[in-house]
Amino acid sequence: MVGPVYPLKEGCAGAKTAAQRRGRVLPERRTTEMNITPETRVADVATANPATIKIFQRQGIDFCCGGKRPLAEVCEEKGMSFRALQEALEGAGGEAPQLPAGDAPLTEIVRFVVDHFHAGLREELPRLGEMVAKVLNVHGERHPEVKDLAATFRALREELEMHLLKEERVLFPYVERLEALVLQGRPLTTPPFADGPIGAMEHEHDDAGRALARLRELTGGYVPPADACNTFRGLYHGLEEFEAALHQHIHLENNVLFPRTARLERELAA
Repeated sequence: MVGPVYPLKEGCAGAKTAAQRRGRVLPERRTTEMNITPETRVADVATANPATIKIFQRQGIDFCCGGKRPLAEVCEEKGMSFRALQEALEGAGGEAPQLPAGDAPLTEIVRFVVDHFHAGLREELPRLGEMVAKVLNVHGERHPEVKDLAATFRALREELEMHLLKEERVLFPYVERLEALVLQGRPLTTPPFADGPIGAMEHEHDDAGRALARLRELTGGYVPPADACNTFRGLYHGLEEFEAALHQHIHLENNVLFPRTARLERELAA
């Protein structure tokens, strides 16, 4: 069994996540062979081989909201050697985020998002919220940036909690319906619908991306201050893991699930 999307946190050794208690097993890792060129888009590399995501994260390369840029453009902006990045991406493997393959059935991707990313957020958001409140109460006077951190996290949490419900109640059932029509060999007889909710979800993803960037700025890259207590340090550690998981979540939806859903809807309506 592979590990959960949201790893166990410090001080929780031996504890199990809800996903583990329910016996969830993630899909086996699958990758797609691809020829990586300077014109290859970041998102396409991350989709073909999720093991490359950690490389992009280490280099500060946006593979989700800004993932449609070619590698050459990103390398030029970062002052990196394309060849060095290409070699790292082609050799990526080992401990990679266990995301479904880019060509997995849409219903499999939807279930993965709900069972792992959404479940993970519903566990992490309250836990991190409690830590934020405690750190603000104890350290707020000495570290005024924590007040801004708390406000940013609170707004992000509220938006994400509503975001999950919109996806689960509106968009995801429609995605599953489209794929069911394919299996049944039937056309789409209702007006196209996907563009509206997909556009709304992408807009909210952009908002979340800006909030994550603000959290990283306020925490100085999640480096705790010298006088930080264990809760303070644990909060920064948890927020950094939260950021990484949410980036993976947004990537899978923006660059895989949403484009494929829109394309499938067009094909069924033709």
